[in-house]
Amino acid sequence: MHRFFATVFAAALSLGASQRVDAQDDKAQVIATIKDFMRGMKTRDTALIAAQVDSITRFTLVRPGPAGARILVLKASDFQRMATRTDQPPLDEPIRNPIVQIDGDVASVWAEYQVRRDGRVTHCGYDAFHLVRLAGKWKIINVTDSFRPEGCGGPWPEQD
Repeated sequence: MHRFFATVFAAALSLGASQRVDAQDDKAQVIATIKDFMRGMKTRDTALIAAQVDSITRFTLVRPGPAGARILVLKASDFQRMATRTDQPPLDEPIRNPIVQIDGDVASVWAEYQVRRDGRVTHCGYDAFHLVRLAGKWKIINVTDSFRPEGCGGPWPEQD
């Protein structure tokens, strides 16, 4: 009987350890998806951007307006055209301090961002990403951001 309980206990421990490793792998994959998306914006790589989003992806941009907040909603194709325009400097939008939450095939990430053009910070705020695992790959299905044109500080040090 003692052996039975020892075996069950060992199996439970290894299952718990396996789930923790899987959770860390999922978090790393979610963050990698977002960083690849941001790298695609910075390098104007439409293929890299497209690989991180789904055709239904929405971008909800909250911006100040004369009567308070206004909302701009872009489809993935519209966002790609905007992010890869060659008549403007590329979008450099690093994130930091991401908070990742995952349940099964759904993930959300809340992270600070700042947008830099030609090395100068133009605005900052928070990005809220929603991702879904489709066919084994994490895809961004929604991005909502806040917007602050002031109080952003200087450019953050480069991070991986």
